[in-house]
Amino acid sequence: MSMRISDRPRAAALLIAGLALAACEGLPGAGGPSRATVSVAGEPIVIAGPPGFCIDRETLNVSDFGAFALMSDCALLAGGDRSGVISGAALTASISSGGLGGEGDDPVQSLADLAAFAQTGEGRAMLGRSGSANGVRILATQQRGEVLFVLVEDRGPQPIAGVDRRFWRAFLEVKDRMAVLSVLGFEDAGLDPQAGLDLLAAFVAALQRANPA
Repeated sequence: MSMRISDRPRAAALLIAGLALAACEGLPGAGGPSRATVSVAGEPIVIAGPPGFCIDRETLNVSDFGAFALMSDCALLAGGDRSGVISGAALTASISSGGLGGEGDDPVQSLADLAAFAQTGEGRAMLGRSGSANGVRILATQQRGEVLFVLVEDRGPQPIAGVDRRFWRAFLEVKDRMAVLSVLGFEDAGLDPQAGLDLLAAFVAALQRANPA
């Protein structure tokens, strides 16, 4: 049976599945390897970031719902300060146990439907960090092939002090599992939106290379 996510409940379910694991976003702690293999609904998925980024092993979480990991500058995770961080940002990856669409669905069309839902109040509440649509704006969306990039601004209360209120998220499928990747910038690092998008695109490329179809 073919499925579409043009209906709001389906789009909401996709956002919830992809973003719920990211609720444990935190600042980097102990260092880890540059990649990790996790089992998501029986499928091995390799979480890998751009050169210079390592996994914060204290944040690596695998459950029946999927997997989550935070990545940051390897030197910072090893105990350095942010003065030498290559990008002024951390990266997060959430891999859910389901995919974007059902059998026979067009993934590009599904992403277009998801982008439209992100503009609604429900979508903004899910894409933001504060848990409310108030103060959340979708500043830009870009679809590159089968990847959707969304620039979010959240002026509501932040769960982590010192992070930039503007941030990019990317939605894509990896081995029939939905992946939500994010860039977590620091306010004192001055990571501009274009640099954030470039970094996120590099993250997407690294994840795709690590998980060939």
